[in-house]
Amino acid sequence: MLSSPRISHRIDDNIFIIELCDTDNLNSLTFDDFLFIATLLELSNQNPSVNFTVIQSSGKFFSAGGKFTSVLELAPKTTDEINKNEKEEENNELRKLYTLIGSVATPNVYVTNAFVKHTKPIICSLNGPAIGLSACLVCLCDIVYSMNDSVYLLFPFSSLGFVAEVGSSVTLYDKLGINSTNEHLFFSTKIPFNELNGKIIVKNYNFNNDKINHIEQTKLFNNKVLTDLKLKSKYLSLDSLSEMKKLLSFETNNKLRQAQSLETNSTLPFWINGEPFKRFKELQQKKRRHKL
Repeated sequence: MLSSPRISHRIDDNIFIIELCDTDNLNSLTFDDFLFIATLLELSNQNPSVNFTVIQSSGKFFSAGGKFTSVLELAPKTTDEINKNEKEEENNELRKLYTLIGSVATPNVYVTNAFVKHTKPIICSLNGPAIGLSACLVCLCDIVYSMNDSVYLLFPFSSLGFVAEVGSSVTLYDKLGINSTNEHLFFSTKIPFNELNGKIIVKNYNFNNDKINHIEQTKLFNNKVLTDLKLKSKYLSLDSLSEMKKLLSFETNNKLRQAQSLETNSTLPFWINGEPFKRFKELQQKKRRHKL
């Protein structure tokens, strides 16, 4: 089974908890980490004692998105790095395509599908900003609680040279509406709390205590969400939850299944062209400013 030093999981009562735990790097994730989250969702799905899946984080950020080093590892070799004969060039192009299909297309489909087929309510404890693919995961959750009104989502796809991924072309449209979605996706602008509130975020816990650090604040917030969830579900008929979710998510899930193919086939040519690698490298070298 996959594992990651940046992601932990545990079961508390009837709740399966997935936690991002790399505070030193703002919980940025590799492509393998996103696949691991999908694997954990499947593990939760198969456990009959679990009624809820909670995705939570740690520290100041929910997740700063994809790790630069992880993305750049996929970048094709330059002509200076490969053999110049024609056969080697041809093989290199095939290897590049094979690598990108596995590393870009597969997470798009596999991760989105893990959320689509998940039968238990997925609850996100949003402790801070979420960026890129991590912001996509937030939007795929059934219920989102925020720690305070400093949280925001950012989908910098156009800034990084590719297009909407992991269901965001559907989830943002459904939850924010077409005009706001166009504005934020076209121009890679932050979606602040006031736009998220009541559309993506259900409740603001208003945790904002200057006397304790971000790590302790987030721990208090995460614990409060879990305590409230146990209390609210105490007298429910828990067997009805999965059927209720199936009814409520029927239309959205059908659209997400269609979007998997469309998003993957739309974004893959940009990665093959190499523009995202160029822009990630500029970010790594601080030649391009990340819109945090």
